[in-house]
Amino acid sequence: MTRAVARLIRLASVLPLAFSGGCLYTTGRTVREVGPQISEESVAAIVPGRTGIDWLTATFGEPTSAVCLSDGTEIYRYDSDVRTTEGSYFLMLFASASNRIERTSWWFEVRDGVILRCWGERCVPISVNSTNPPPEPRNPADVAEDAVRLAPPIEIDPSTGDALPPARSPAP
Repeated sequence: MTRAVARLIRLASVLPLAFSGGCLYTTGRTVREVGPQISEESVAAIVPGRTGIDWLTATFGEPTSAVCLSDGTEIYRYDSDVRTTEGSYFLMLFASASNRIERTSWWFEVRDGVILRCWGERCVPISVNSTNPPPEPRNPADVAEDAVRLAPPIEIDPSTGDALPPARSPAP
């Protein structure tokens, strides 16, 4: 083998690396927040029986859904997701990615324009990738066992408008 042929082989083996931008292996992570990110601290600012719906919509925006009950009570629901995507690439030939979705839901019970009580739940995070597609939507009644209660419901005494202490279960 001549010296010129050996140089040509070396050049041919290094040339693809020159066009790869130096990225043999790279990783990335993105976090995207969808919906209002409602914290327990912001919910703690609500005074049941006194804080109005105007404050709620000014602070958190329009709800994800609203339901009006037969007695005139309205239930406002706010959903928020934190979606994390992580990926890695090798020579731009092989790639892998995974997605993690964490959902939090808050409900606010409103009557006559005033918040009576609120509660929230954080659902078990789900991971999605090419071998684990997103699950089919579930019946909301079936999701209760996967939820973690964030704040106990706040009950209002109708005669005084004051918050009642949390109900305690009877001693065994």
